[in-house]
Amino acid sequence: MRRNVVHLSGLFFMLFAIVLQAKDDGFSGKWVLDKKNNQPDGCPKKLETAIKQDDSGLTFESRFQEPDTGVVPLLYLGIMATKIRLSSDGHEQQNTIGPFQMASKSTMDGKQIQTEWTAAIEGGQVQGHWTHSLSDDGKHMTWEITETASDGGPQRQATLYFVRK
Repeated sequence: MRRNVVHLSGLFFMLFAIVLQAKDDGFSGKWVLDKKNNQPDGCPKKLETAIKQDDSGLTFESRFQEPDTGVVPLLYLGIMATKIRLSSDGHEQQNTIGPFQMASKSTMDGKQIQTEWTAAIEGGQVQGHWTHSLSDDGKHMTWEITETASDGGPQRQATLYFVRK
């Protein structure tokens, strides 16, 4: 009996040490589209993104399957990009995505990032808003997307669901 108590207390201390060593990585890490959630029509296939978070912002490095048509829907501008940088303090950040120049301003508040962005496209501008949200356990992330073209077209929205890899 005493031997079982010793083993159980040793197991308890090992688990306690593991919990203490675990750190909150925030958004940093590798993320893949969650196959358990219904993804919106036209979303990037096989999207994986690695996020690196530091004191001045976040870098997104993504891989995805190119669309069969070779055309990226404007709704996914910046999402279907191999690398973008977002500030986290509200300062403007410039990114070149293919033939487009994208300006964004992001703020981070705990488990949420809000980004307003604008891109100059042929014949006008596209504006959008992203909200990245982490689940309480840090294992799931949602990326809410809103996009509006300056030509007065309809506003488009989608939400992508990710799991930490």
